Amino acid sequence: MRVRMRAMDVNDFQQIYSNHFLSLLDEGIVNQQFKELQKFQDEKDPEFLVQIVSIFNESVEQFIHEISSYFNQPNTDYMKIKTLLFRLKGSCQSLGAQSVEIACENLRNSCDESNLQNCLSCMEQLNLELLKFKTKLDALFALEQQIVASGGSIPKMQ
Repeated sequence: MRVRMRAMDVNDFQQIYSNHFLSLLDEGIVNQQFKELQKFQDEKDPEFLVQIVSIFNESVEQFIHEISSYFNQPNTDYMKIKTLLFRLKGSCQSLGAQSVEIACENLRNSCDESNLQNCLSCMEQLNLELLKFKTKLDALFALEQQIVASGGSIPKMQ
């Protein structure tokens, strides 16, 4: 006996999207600020979140590159690193990138101690959180594309 599986329809994609979005909140990847930004996305501007996150990712790469360059210098300038981390943390707060924001704060606290090994460990954790953030949001945006391609609208998270 063969079991026939039905093709996924727009309602299935919307449910998967909602579940994935909620898991991002539950896991602390994003917070309520990200949820608020999602409300600005509509049929007229379906790429709103993608564009915001893309700009964020580009600026984060610049911050990470600059921060890393300070750690590679013979005399680490912890104050300059902390200034960059303060700005990066502000970007995270604006977007609602909670897990990345926490990793920034941990690195900033390590800079207060001027402990290079702790800083490098926290920097590695920051990079891991950024990778997780990007990966999970890429999956969310892929679901958005599937919903739109199926003729549906992206669910608003309440």
